[in-house]
Amino acid sequence: MNRTTITLVGLAAAAGLGSLLASSPAHAGTTATVYASAGVIYTVDHGKTVRLTEDEVNSQPSLSPDGKRIAYVHNNTVWVMRVNGAGKHQVSDRTGTAPAWTPDSTRVTYTATSCTGAPGTFRVGLAGGTTSVPVSPAVCRDQAPPQVGFITDVPGDQPA
Repeated sequence: MNRTTITLVGLAAAAGLGSLLASSPAHAGTTATVYASAGVIYTVDHGKTVRLTEDEVNSQPSLSPDGKRIAYVHNNTVWVMRVNGAGKHQVSDRTGTAPAWTPDSTRVTYTATSCTGAPGTFRVGLAGGTTSVPVSPAVCRDQAPPQVGFITDVPGDQPA
């Protein structure tokens, strides 16, 4: 009898597993599971695995609560795409990690350097090209986010 055992060590490992398999019954729009492996984002729906990203610089996929979109880290910035892989575009105006959805699936929060120089939480809409709004720490809410350049990148494009 073959048996596979997964052992999680510590809370960080448990949190990592949650971001690795980002699907739950709350995702009413799809039955898909999203995950990252070797820098590539995949979905599995009804036993069919589909590769969604062209390059190997992607991580931390997060399925929206409505099941229609995936937020993920691409080349150290936060991007969003439809659950079928179409419409990939950058939404963060700075490097960031740990994208998470608001309950209504209309915005993404992520972690980036705050006005204090320590990690903070920022919120951004889905269109991209807008300034991220500081959420925490509270002291940063009334201050402009640290100045950064808007990073643009197209998956799969390489300099000539």
